[in-house]
Amino acid sequence: MAFAGENAEKGWQWHETTSPHFAVSHEMAWTPPGFVMDLEKIHGRLRMDLGMLSPWMAKERIKLYLYKDPQSYLAGEFNPPSWSNGLALFELKAVAVPDNPDRKDLLRVIAHEMTHMLFESYWWESKKRPPAWLNEGLAMMEEADSPDRPERSPWYQLMVLAKPGTFLPLEQFFAITPTKDLHNQDTIGDWYVQAYSITYFLYRGHQRLQFKNFCSNLRDGRPLFESLWLAYRYHDAPALEKDWKQWLSRPEQRVRVDKAMAAARREAQSQQEGKTKVPFSPSVIRPTRIKPMKGFRSLRE
Repeated sequence: MAFAGENAEKGWQWHETTSPHFAVSHEMAWTPPGFVMDLEKIHGRLRMDLGMLSPWMAKERIKLYLYKDPQSYLAGEFNPPSWSNGLALFELKAVAVPDNPDRKDLLRVIAHEMTHMLFESYWWESKKRPPAWLNEGLAMMEEADSPDRPERSPWYQLMVLAKPGTFLPLEQFFAITPTKDLHNQDTIGDWYVQAYSITYFLYRGHQRLQFKNFCSNLRDGRPLFESLWLAYRYHDAPALEKDWKQWLSRPEQRVRVDKAMAAARREAQSQQEGKTKVPFSPSVIRPTRIKPMKGFRSLRE
């Protein structure tokens, strides 16, 4: 890739910073303070969840291209679409993102795109692509800083606070490709929340080995419900839907979210009043209407 020669004419050059698990190419002279350490934390978390599918991540460095701003990113050699704020390049085992002054948001996007890259590289070993709902649901699940505090995630909050009837019957849901079949922003948002919820239930609500076996069966070409039966003993959509909705309606789910949102409001109020400086938490975002397609519309569908 011809970085230095061509880009020197524009007044900047690429620099590289390496760590045990990353090779970061960045336009700025230095990476942001603590950035590489934050990347290693993301890697450790993703390795716990996805290392069983992509064991290469333990030994090979992941490439990260950090552009200095959205304009440079959009004009870059990877030709991202205008709505994109991150790219997963599984063929290169790489992720490309523009810098963002909101460090938490930048790390969230990197975790999202790294998940796509790792998960898609697993599927591409068999020259296949993952189902859209599973690919997007897993990436949203892995955005969270801590799997032990999922209620701090806006996706988790949206899932728990969704009104009855928001989600589609699973037979219909599994058949949808959002970029082709959905055109209303509210419907698209609901589909993404449902993708998060189903994936979260299949992964966090069961054993990791079951999730691995489910993905393996799908990748081997077995039909969806045969794969669900072999891994989870769900023989059809209604059986899965019954267990999923029972899990979703547990009272403790709402209690956890209410506590997280109350704590977030207190933190936001304290920050406003200047009494104390509290680290940003994604749960400060109130779970109202969202447009998740911005930046996360899949290039893989």
